[in-house]
Amino acid sequence: MNSEEKIIIKKLNKIGVDTRFISLYENEIYINNLKFSKFSRKKEDEFHEYYPNIKVKRSKLFQKICIKVSRTIKTQIEPRQTLYIENDGSIENILLYIVLEPYKRKYGIKITNEYEKNHIKVNNDCLDDFTIKYIDLMTNAEQITDKLEEKNIYPLTHVPYTWILDWATTNNIKYIKNKKYEKTISTEIIEFLEQHIPNVQESIKQSVNYLDKNNQQNMGKE
Repeated sequence: MNSEEKIIIKKLNKIGVDTRFISLYENEIYINNLKFSKFSRKKEDEFHEYYPNIKVKRSKLFQKICIKVSRTIKTQIEPRQTLYIENDGSIENILLYIVLEPYKRKYGIKITNEYEKNHIKVNNDCLDDFTIKYIDLMTNAEQITDKLEEKNIYPLTHVPYTWILDWATTNNIKYIKNKKYEKTISTEIIEFLEQHIPNVQESIKQSVNYLDKNNQQNMGKE
């Protein structure tokens, strides 16, 4: 956080905004949780008296994404860790930087785009990546399980890719690239299931989590 950002955060704190629940990114403020941030319209007007050119973004979709991320990483990160996010201009990594930015104030973490061995890598796999992988395993008659890399966190595990695209489009996010999912048997199966079962990808993810947890418990009893 540079000196200018520190001054902005200090001003927000002074007017009663809880900056643990807002993100500051490229001269814009994104509200992660409207209730907990206490960032009312009145406080927004007061803030704009000092910083009229800083936009305040209020998005229900972004708040939904932040809730998903918060529930996912609460057991994955520790205070004062350094998180590495690749600076590749991708839509996913831009989102990751924005949603994780408040954790500088919540947990005292650091975010960097220069990787070192002791850093924790922020993996940008989202819900679609996980479910496609599971269907791939199933169609190849392999065990359906999560194989997560060590020293990695996966904040977007429960965030559908459509949410990411919708958020970026609505907020005119400038990005260089985004994921392209090729048409495969696995994607066709998921598309078919989505037409008949609400939130099927999340259901698949939860089922795999349940199976993995049971397998670990059974192994512990042996």
